[in-house]
Amino acid sequence: MLKKSLLLITVFLFSVSSPLFAKNFEIATGEWAPYVSETMPDGGPTAKIVAAAIEAAGHTVTFKYMPWKRTEVLTQQGKMVATFPWTMADSFKDVTYQSTPLAHQRMVFFYLKDKFPGWDYTGLEELKKVKIGASQGYSYVDIFANAGIKPVYVKDVKSSLKMMLHNRVDVVPESQLVGWQTIKDQYASDASKIASSKTPLFEKPLHLMVSKTHPDGEALYNAFEKGLKIIRDNGTFKKLLEEHGLSE
Repeated sequence: MLKKSLLLITVFLFSVSSPLFAKNFEIATGEWAPYVSETMPDGGPTAKIVAAAIEAAGHTVTFKYMPWKRTEVLTQQGKMVATFPWTMADSFKDVTYQSTPLAHQRMVFFYLKDKFPGWDYTGLEELKKVKIGASQGYSYVDIFANAGIKPVYVKDVKSSLKMMLHNRVDVVPESQLVGWQTIKDQYASDASKIASSKTPLFEKPLHLMVSKTHPDGEALYNAFEKGLKIIRDNGTFKKLLEEHGLSE
């Protein structure tokens, strides 16, 4: 009888206390369809992966959408616990944990066919000969700055592509999937005028960047890595990538 009573007490205490161990993590992200967007079901594929991993580890997550530069700064300052999806940039190296990759991106250049027939990216030095339309808060900001390249920075790729269509800039760097998605959504009538470079600026994995100074940073990083392994093992991760035409 004593053993049974102790067992019932233990079960009761665990059932009462277990929710206290679960956290809801508020993570910063932005508009970058088809990888992530507030207008996509459940935030898009990378948001689904982050949520599935964290939930598999016994926690919950909410996403706060904001401009990319703000997600970067707030995470680096420890005011937001994390941001995604990012490639590793110099500004993140010492202040964040870099997760196991969520997906993969191919950063290419978009240009007008008539203006630059058959143009291709051949190196950073060649970029000094063209006018680049770019956006703050991208990992290429460090690349261009280190090479002495000074793009025209605007708020987003939609604005950069508009400038290109009006001959105010020559080329626009953007993830291949994101660039063509934006053209389809915003400039479909001009799509036939546009091409993308065969040679990418880079091909890199995308990560969840977790603040090392936020009070919940280490807990989130550990929970995500634990949960990601679970959804990899049970096939959820692969299914989400395949559903959205993404690669690991």
